[in-house]
Formats: sequence, C-alpha cells, structure tokens
Amino acid sequence: MLLKGKQAVTFSRRPDPAIWAVLAFGEDDGLANDASASLIKVWAPKTGELEVSVLDDDAIKKDPSLLFDNLEAVSLLGDPRVIRVRTNGDKIAALLSEAIAEGDKTEQRYAAKLIIEAGSLTSKSKLRAAATAAKRTACLQMFADEAGDIEDRVKAALLDVGATIEPAALHAFTGDLPGHRGIANSEIEKLALYARGLGRDVSLTDIRALSATDIDHDLSAAIRATLAGDLIAANTALQRLEIAGTSAISILRALQSETLRMLDAHKRMAAGEGTPNMKLRPPVWQSDWPAFRARLGKWPQKRLLRILERIYDAERQAKSGSGSADPVVRVLMNDLGKAAAHAA
Repeated sequence: MLLKGKQAVTFSRRPDPAIWAVLAFGEDDGLANDASASLIKVWAPKTGELEVSVLDDDAIKKDPSLLFDNLEAVSLLGDPRVIRVRTNGDKIAALLSEAIAEGDKTEQRYAAKLIIEAGSLTSKSKLRAAATAAKRTACLQMFADEAGDIEDRVKAALLDVGATIEPAALHAFTGDLPGHRGIANSEIEKLALYARGLGRDVSLTDIRALSATDIDHDLSAAIRATLAGDLIAANTALQRLEIAGTSAISILRALQSETLRMLDAHKRMAAGEGTPNMKLRPPVWQSDWPAFRARLGKWPQKRLLRILERIYDAERQAKSGSGSADPVVRVLMNDLGKAAAHAA
C-alpha cells in the first residue's frame, strides 16, 4: 500500500491496526525519521514499555539472520517490540523484501513490528516495490514541508509550552530554517525552550537575539548580494564575516551550496516546473522567490557550472598554505559580483 505526502503523514499518526510493517522514505531522511517517531509513539502501550531495537545496513549485511531473529524474538517482560531499520538505498533490499513478504502471509507472523527508514527511492526500487505490493505493509513516501506546514509545526511546538509568536517573528524564523527536517526540528525545539514561561508573544527582536546564526545571515547575505550584482551589499557582508573570523572555506562552501541549488532550479524549470521553489534544498519561500528568480536570470546553467570551477580553483589556493585565504575568496566574490552586475 503506497501513501504519499499528507496521506503518509496522517497514516504515521493514525496507522491502520492491520499493518505490521512500514517503509518510510523521501529525499529528506529527517522526514522518514519523524514518521518513524510518530509510529513508535502511537504503538507504545498505555502501560508498560515499547521495546525498540535499531539496526542498520552494516549490521544486517554482516549477519543477515539478525533481522529475522529480532523480528521473531519475544520480549522477556512481554512488552511489545519494534524493529527500526535504517537503510541507504537497496543494499539490503532482498532481505527486507523477504521479511515483508513473509509477514504478509499470515497475521502476526512476527512477534515484532517493523519500521524501515530510507532516503530517496526510485520507482524501480525493489524495496519500494515490495512494500507497495504487500497488503500488511504501508509504503510512505514523504515530501518536503510547504511554508504553511512549517509555520503550523512551529506554532504547535510553542503551544505545547504555552507560548505564542508574533506573525512577523514567525515569518522570519521559518524563513531561516534549514531545509533538512532533522536540523529544523532542533531549531524549533530551541525556540520552544526559549519561549517556555516567557509570558508574552515571541517577538521579531527575540528571533534576532536568539539567532546563533548572525554569521549565517551575513553569509547568506554575502552570497545573495554577490550573485545579484549588488557589490556594496556584498562587500559589507564580507567585511562582517571577516570581523567574525569566518573561514574562507566556509564562504566557498556556502557559495557552492547556493550554486547547486540554482542549478537544481534551472533543471526543474526546464522540465516544466514553473515555480519549484519549495522543492529546492533548502526551499525558497514564496516571498523570496522573485529575488531568487531574478538571480537565476543572471546566471544560466553554463555560467553556474563555471562558478563551480572557480570555487574548486579558489579552494585549492586557499588550502595551499601560501598566504591568507581571504584575498582569494574576496577576488572570486568581487569577480562574480561584477559579472552579475553586468548581466542582462
């Protein structure tokens, strides 16, 4: 049984009692992890404990019987058990598919339930095919959050600690969240901890003060301004980074990440996706899309590939040990800013 997107999320919170195994997968492994955590929470008994055993590719590959032994083992205390398998692609697909098929034959074939967490799986994946075809297994394809979903998660997390947040602060906070669900969850937990007992709405000032990401803001600002051709703003942001002691390699990594994101946007748009902003990693919020789209116009794919070459050369020079790396990066950023400023 294959469920996608919101249907998959709903299932992870209210699973069908007839289902004994679940495969959760998606491009962001944090989404699969969240689905797994939801299932474990639901399956936990009201009294007693839920025993959870975690296995991975290496452990199962080394000893294939480990998977089946764990599935068939009964808790000494009589507590229900879950086997949580984290796999990368189809490395142990044959063994997992065998377990799924065997569990489909008879009800309660195994003593334990099974959750499989995976990254991106293509439609040709053997593991995905096995989970989709099985009657007693749910195949959950997880998709990246939309802006509204993220805001709802933030508000819900704050509500759990008796706190609320101003609209402007919420927009600023969610706009800076990383695309990876696991890292974003960590940031939301930090915000909730700060807001507990605050006695008022979380404000925009709070968000700015909380941000251990002032350097990240300057880093993003330097990259955006450079690729937009705004030399003054780019130089100002770079000066702040230098004062903060940000390494040249960190700047190059950020530039590389943004270049790859822009290449991904070009690829998706060429394939017919008009506004693929929320599918990018990290996503581009709707309010930021016009500016991002304008930068894309200045940097077609061939020019972006050239940036990657320049980044490689700059990193090689920065690591050569022949003097300070900062001038190397400043020259590169200045060249890119000038190129963007003269682009149509």
